[in-house]
Amino acid sequence: MYDSPDWHQDLVDEASALFAHENALSASAFPSVQQFESEAISMVASVIAPGVDAYGVFTSGGTESIMVAMKGYRDLPGNASRRRLVMPVTAHPGFWKAADYLGLSVELVPVGIDGLPSVSDILAAVDESTAAVCLSAPCFPYGVVDPVEEVGAALQGTGVGLHVDAAMGGLFLPFLDAAGTTPPKFSIDVPGVTSVSVDMHKYGYGMKGGSVLLFSSRELRHASYYVSNDWPGGAYAASGVLGTRPVGPAAAAWTALSALGRDGYSQLVADVMTTARKLQRGLERNGLEVIGAPPMGVFAAASSGPAIPAIAGALGERGWWIDTQEVPPSLHVVTFPRHAEVADEFLDDVAWAVGRAASADTPAEAGMSYGVMVRGGRIDDQVLREHLDERFTVGG
Repeated sequence: MYDSPDWHQDLVDEASALFAHENALSASAFPSVQQFESEAISMVASVIAPGVDAYGVFTSGGTESIMVAMKGYRDLPGNASRRRLVMPVTAHPGFWKAADYLGLSVELVPVGIDGLPSVSDILAAVDESTAAVCLSAPCFPYGVVDPVEEVGAALQGTGVGLHVDAAMGGLFLPFLDAAGTTPPKFSIDVPGVTSVSVDMHKYGYGMKGGSVLLFSSRELRHASYYVSNDWPGGAYAASGVLGTRPVGPAAAAWTALSALGRDGYSQLVADVMTTARKLQRGLERNGLEVIGAPPMGVFAAASSGPAIPAIAGALGERGWWIDTQEVPPSLHVVTFPRHAEVADEFLDDVAWAVGRAASADTPAEAGMSYGVMVRGGRIDDQVLREHLDERFTVGG
């Protein structure tokens, strides 16, 4: 839920509600759109890309930011023959979705036991048909930051773009010094990085439905737009996939950034990291192993003992819903400020769950999923389609 202090959440809720009915498609009719979106973009850029030119758009979320960025790479002048995206297997499915919608192909690169791809593997997959390399800061499965600086340096001058998905880390990683850690560099201030996306509704503590996408050039931003002069109803220009959309998320993003400021974000990062480190130590005491070296409160923990599905199932008996992953089988944790209040209770139940899983029959198969809340049995494409059917079925 990416919860924030009550006073902040109430303020953001109020800002969003005040502008819930205005239409962000028409900034000329609703001037508040330009103020909220342009100033939110400027504030984000001042944090993640200080001192460099940034050309931003405001979207409805991380997937739309990815979609818009990939359209920019596809339609950039001179890129007619570039129709491939290269990325680690840990890249968000939004990239695959964008490729499917935009007629692009995807070349996936494996990752090591630390959750990271090798720079050499990434570069070996790049050829003259590659439009962009897509990296994460951090990747969702393991919370580790891909080798952005190394890949960016190698891509300079090649004509291949480098997009960094910082949906989760964009407004977290820059403040890690408050938690005693050196922040990694991942944005368009890194040589070779040409675009970066940051979700406002994650660790930006805004409302759902807001994301900032920054390009390193005006030309790339122009390529990402959709414009048309051929409709009898008049000229049409859109900076994103959606047409009509509420101004509320932009108002909430502006409010969150303005209200928290650098000090507020720093304090929240310090608080979250204190809890995340407690959770990691507690999981390791109970025989689980954190994968890689995640710098923030997003991480996965594997088990060399009892099976992960059995541990997750036992935790479910105690009322905990914890996401699980399949490669490798692991518990997935996204640490929020609220977790400080329940960390000790959770770790007590982890100790119980590990013991129970060790003495119980382990399920032969378990379906791990992201976002769709499906658990139990093997998950295939048809199961997922039927799950989506249920969303639109009365009483389903």
